[in-house]
Amino acid sequence: MNTDLSQQIVAQLKQTRKYRFLCEDTLFRVARWAQVRYGALKPAVKVAKRKLHQVYGAYLESGHLDRVDALVEALPADAPPEQIRATCRQVLQCHASTAERLPLLDRFYSDLFERIGRPRSLLDLACGLHPFALPWMGLGPQVDYYACDIDLRVTASLRRFFSRVGQCAEAVCQDILVDLPNREVDVAFLLKTLPCLEQQEKGVGLELLRQLRASCLVVSFPNQSLGGRRKGMAEHYDAVMARILDHLQAKVHRMAYAEETIYVLEK
Repeated sequence: MNTDLSQQIVAQLKQTRKYRFLCEDTLFRVARWAQVRYGALKPAVKVAKRKLHQVYGAYLESGHLDRVDALVEALPADAPPEQIRATCRQVLQCHASTAERLPLLDRFYSDLFERIGRPRSLLDLACGLHPFALPWMGLGPQVDYYACDIDLRVTASLRRFFSRVGQCAEAVCQDILVDLPNREVDVAFLLKTLPCLEQQEKGVGLELLRQLRASCLVVSFPNQSLGGRRKGMAEHYDAVMARILDHLQAKVHRMAYAEETIYVLEK
């Protein structure tokens, strides 16, 4: 493979405001994928941008991250719980995935932790803005929370947020298709993540679930498209999970909501 061409594709991607803050591993992974399909720079850059939009850019606009930065910066270190919750609700509205989950906040975590117990450690993989739901999780500040995402600006905002609210947590810019966290935890969140991963590497979902060192996996799928159409998506992802579970030994509990379907896999 032409390493120089991959580097040129990455250089072009870094010139865009939309993708220049993405993890280096992600940019090179997508550049190599594009290079295999188109051996010339211009078409390879075009298809690389299309792939990044499909799996990342469609869910989070760059301008929305400016708002996230401003909201976190304005949150004082001694903010009362009601102010933290109000700020987090505004932040969650800035990402398509977490905005869809807003109607579930008062039920989702209580339903989940009533079943599996409150974790002492957790992974939040390809997290986006999901960790800003922390005020609804009811976790103590000593809980070891490890969040990773491919966007440098997202993880920087999360680190500031965790510091402001006194949470024992890390936020790391990390591509789980290149470097999966090797941590043993009580719970791993993969919320609306598998469809995006499968669009990048077919079959990777099962392998990732096998490798994760978590007692409990919380996997979810959207029930509608970004445009609001349902199109039988719940049935489709039920079939996807059924195929995965054929090869994965786990006790499964399905939590169905109008906005999202959650599978709780206890190894």
